[in-house]
Amino acid sequence: MAEIYPQEESRTALEVFRVAEGSGEYFDLSVKPIYRDTFILGRGQKKEEPGGYFITKKCRGCGLCEAKCPQKCIDTTGEPWVIHQENCLHCGNCMEACPYGAVERRAAQ
Repeated sequence: MAEIYPQEESRTALEVFRVAEGSGEYFDLSVKPIYRDTFILGRGQKKEEPGGYFITKKCRGCGLCEAKCPQKCIDTTGEPWVIHQENCLHCGNCMEACPYGAVERRAAQ
């Protein structure tokens, strides 16, 4: 950066903001299915419960939620089916598609 900003005064443009603590989430949209994860800075605290959607025991295995999932992140091998949160966009298409009300949104923390 010293070559691009040779004067110390010009390098102040590199320091836009500083975060001392907090938590957040990132998405890697360059892969499919997408990958998401959370991170903590400093003494920030991670959410106790993840957001997004989950499938309850009301699931009848009709497959409509899986068909509507743009990331194909619904695991159908067990009962109830499981939404892999690390690949989920949290778009809600699965919940809208479910005729049995088996897909629910997690409460925001």
